[in-house]
Amino acid sequence: MTARHQANGAIERLRENLQGLKGRKGIIGYILRGSDAASIDLKDSSKIVDYAVLSATALEEGAKVAKTCGIGAVSSSVLEGENMKILLVTVDDHRLSVFMKKTVDHNRLCAELNLA
Repeated sequence: MTARHQANGAIERLRENLQGLKGRKGIIGYILRGSDAASIDLKDSSKIVDYAVLSATALEEGAKVAKTCGIGAVSSSVLEGENMKILLVTVDDHRLSVFMKKTVDHNRLCAELNLA
């Protein structure tokens, strides 16, 4: 099996695991972006643009800070605000942002999504 097929399989498993987040307490939604498509599931569809901009900005700025500080590529990070937080993960050439209430255990979520 080629590396590309393995990567595609990993992304498909991730997509399946993300379906389990629907309706889960404390989860606001997620955005999974690849090079040519995105999967979006947010409880409040009127905020898709807001969350997409937040996600893209957080990922880009995190990469800039990592480069400036010389820590190498960032594979995951958590941005925490007053009431919510965002789990930002890079999986192959896909970028995942999971939006959640601050009380959700993001480490447990990573394990459940097989990201840990």
